[in-house]
Amino acid sequence: MEYKTLLFCIPYAGGSSSSMSNVSNVLNTEDVEVHYVELPGRGMRSTEPFHSTLEETIEDISDKIRSKLLSKDQPFILWGHSMGAVLGLLVLFNLQNDYMPKGLIVSGMQAPLFQPAELPMPRKKRNALLLDILPTKYERSKNAPIFQRVQQKRIEIMEKDTALLEENPVEDWPSIIIETPLAVIIAENDELYNNKDCYKDWNRHTSNTTSYFPVDGGHFFMFQYPKQTSALLSKIINDLTH
Repeated sequence: MEYKTLLFCIPYAGGSSSSMSNVSNVLNTEDVEVHYVELPGRGMRSTEPFHSTLEETIEDISDKIRSKLLSKDQPFILWGHSMGAVLGLLVLFNLQNDYMPKGLIVSGMQAPLFQPAELPMPRKKRNALLLDILPTKYERSKNAPIFQRVQQKRIEIMEKDTALLEENPVEDWPSIIIETPLAVIIAENDELYNNKDCYKDWNRHTSNTTSYFPVDGGHFFMFQYPKQTSALLSKIINDLTH
């Protein structure tokens, strides 16, 4: 039996299952079925408590993927952006021995093993920058109550998400190696990761090939250039599945 390839989209810190739908909704491929990962504390799972450990998060996402696969032989791809890139790597590593992943796509995140020369940006400053550059449909009404409520909830989710990674460090990153190809999307003007060298070490996390793809825009390039991003994703997915 021939199965469709499933694409699972894992959002950035503060994001929800709908965060990347503007891109994947216009993917130019009929052979791929797109699914959006929803973590607790937001969106359709807003009444559920946030995860407190990275292990909980990895198993939660892994369960979501298992539930959508019709067979252990069904191919799937993960795309993780920013925080989602790190989660995607850990999830694929968790699943690869029992299932048939075709590849991992990461964007908006430095390689886990990259050692910056300068001190990392403090969490609150980074979150404030993310909120400032993240597009929102209530942009024209920043003083309106609905915008303030949305913004406050986004801040809460972002704080929980960034704390999840910072307070649960992975002890042995060099051992986290996947067996599938890895595609790294690098935004030309990423406000958080403007040093292109920070992406190079992603190749240390796969025993397979690593490909690097430049794209116009900043950290949230998928909102700035959705059609361009969709075309690039379609190309990457085609490369991974053929």
